[in-house]
Amino acid sequence: MKASTWGALALAAAVTAVAGVGHAAVYKQEGCQIEVPADWVASKTRVARPDKKVWAELLKASSTAEVVTLETSLKAVKVGEDGGHVVLMSTASYGGLTNRMYHTVTKGSPACLADVTSPAGPDEALAKSIGHTVSIAK
Repeated sequence: MKASTWGALALAAAVTAVAGVGHAAVYKQEGCQIEVPADWVASKTRVARPDKKVWAELLKASSTAEVVTLETSLKAVKVGEDGGHVVLMSTASYGGLTNRMYHTVTKGSPACLADVTSPAGPDEALAKSIGHTVSIAK
């Protein structure tokens, strides 16, 4: 089988259907996973809404503290914490638009980080809800 075929199969396997949840698919990368709407499209490095205005990237780290230290050094501000996650937020401009980046980290060691980026405004609620689904891949 060609390498490109294997790559396509791996990409297809990264997005699998999930029934009965607010989101409809699981995206896995780097040993971590999040739940996203079924129409989102996966690439080698991220998963994005079809219009590419909202996207998410995943990263596995050795600990929650490591991620929080790194994100705060990059000017992210802690905006929330619950029993399973720490949430930080930062702002950046891409193409003249202001974007919000929600950095949601699982508590523990190892830890998973979901960086979910959306335009400032109504899409932020979607970004936050996707971030809160981050977990170690099952």
